[in-house]
Parts: sequence; C-alpha cells; structure tokens
Amino acid sequence: MRGVTRRSFAGLAAGGATLLAAPRVGRAEFSQETTRIMVGFSAGGTVDTVARIVAQAIGPILGQNVIIENRPGGSGSIAANAVVQAPADGHTLLFGIFSHAVAPALVKLNYDTIRDFAAVSQVASVPLFVFASEKSPYHGIADVVAAAKAKPGTVTYATGGVGSSAHLGAELFARKVGIELVHVPYRGGAQTVQALLSGDVELTWDTPTPTTRSFIADNKLRALALMSNQRLSSFPDVPAIGELGYGNDLEVQAWQGVLVRSGTPADIIDTLYHAIAKGMAIEDTKQRIAAMAVEPMATDPVAFEAFFTSEVKRWTDVARAVGIQAQ
Repeated sequence: MRGVTRRSFAGLAAGGATLLAAPRVGRAEFSQETTRIMVGFSAGGTVDTVARIVAQAIGPILGQNVIIENRPGGSGSIAANAVVQAPADGHTLLFGIFSHAVAPALVKLNYDTIRDFAAVSQVASVPLFVFASEKSPYHGIADVVAAAKAKPGTVTYATGGVGSSAHLGAELFARKVGIELVHVPYRGGAQTVQALLSGDVELTWDTPTPTTRSFIADNKLRALALMSNQRLSSFPDVPAIGELGYGNDLEVQAWQGVLVRSGTPADIIDTLYHAIAKGMAIEDTKQRIAAMAVEPMATDPVAFEAFFTSEVKRWTDVARAVGIQAQ
C-alpha cells in the first residue's frame, strides 16, 4: 500500500500559499543519516547538474548531507530500482525525469512505475523545441507539415536514441498532424546536434541549451517552435505549438522531480517537500537552474503525483503506438 495518497495531501495543496510562512505540525525530524539522490544518468549532464543544485540547496535545510549517486542505464530504471529496494524512510530519493515515465514501454521492469513510487515535488521543466538545420528549407512548422504531406517519408529528424523525449515528441506531433517523419537515431545529444549542423538530417526535437542558443544566434540553427501552449520569456520570438493551430495537447516537456519509494510516511514526504520548496526559493538556486534554460519550480506532492501518473500513461501509449517494445 502506498504510504501517501493524493487524498492525504489534499489539505497541503489547498494551503500552498502559506507553505513557507509557517511551520507545519507533525513535520518529521530527519535523522543525521546521509540522504542519497539516485540519478539515472552519468555525471556532467543537465539532469545531473540540476540534481546537484537541488541537493546543495536542501542539505542545509534538512540538516544533513545530501549526495548524488549516478546509476546510469536502463532508461533510468537502474536508479529507480535502487530506490525501490531501499528502506522507505526518505533517505533514498529518485531524481525522476521523462525517461522514468517511458521506461515501462522500453524495458522490462521488476517494479511498477506508478505503484512503487510516491511523488514529492517537480523541481524543473523545459519544453522541447523543434530545431531545423539552416541548410533545410524549413522556416516554420507549416513548412515541415507541407513538405511531409507532399513527399511522405522524406523529412528526417535526429534524436539521441529510440524512446527518448525527442523521439516520442516528434512521433506525437507527426501522428497529431497526420504526417510521416523519418527517425534517424544517434548515440547522444552531441552527435544529434552535429548531424543537424552538417545537414545530414533536417530536424530535431530537443531542449534549449546555451550551446543551441549560440547556434541560433549565429544562424546555424532555426528554432521553429516549442512544444508548449505558451511562449518562453527567454525565447520570445519562438512560437508555441499551441498557438499555431495544431491543438492544445502537444505539450512535451523535459521535466525533473523528486520521488520516493511508496510506503514512505506522509510526514517524511511533507518534510522533504518543504525543504525542496524552501531550497528552490533561494535566489542563487533559481538563477543557477535558469542559466541552463530550465525553469525552476517546486510543485506540491498532489500536483506532481497527478502529473507523473499522467506522463507514464501518456508516453507508454505513444511508445506502443510507435511500435516500441519493451526489451
């Protein structure tokens, strides 16, 4: 049985405006044991960096060491499995990301993604962009749709691998607008961007980074749209997909958040959430995350639980529609 349910946090959601103003009765006092955040990717990337910023922010608030353990592989399932096997005491956390939502469709898991985890807080989000090579003829999404309809199976897009957010975001869009795109998978983001710059492929769906921003400024890449219903203040000239007439259900975000093993007591999740909310309110924390073109946040457990559950269902369905089978 889950230690926390949406109902048990209904009052917390309603009182969100005063979260930082007053202490909550019954909030758990943590032991001095080190808290570990399991990250399903190698050190050095955006996910790892955001996780480390969060760890540095909440450690002093919790009054203990909070460290990162990188457990890459298996679409994040190796890190997730480490959390499932740990005691449900709030000292082993999962840094959840998009990959954990799609993992059930990609690999055979020995845990249930929804049943075996409880949400604490979403901490970051950024929508995927549709980038085009400057060597391509596309200056807007309408150009892509027109070309794909005129010559089906000729418009190519690169990704960092099968089942990635880029892959599923592109296929979601293609199915929504009734076109066929050609998927060209690479082994990682660096190879994907290089293929786009060289003109080997025409498009990619990816998150913005300082590097891609510089390529846009140098007219080496074109940002055709972002997979969101509203524009980003940091990219005011890039149209949101929701304003282009293709519907309001095409939002795709590379999100990050903190999860714990199901069965973790509600007061411990409450303590962790409030630590995250306070940590993410620190100006230095917000600025360091925003500098990576990522939106910092701290949603309550009810909101994140609902979002995480919907993401698992949504992307499992998309992966199966694409024909991806768990290996």
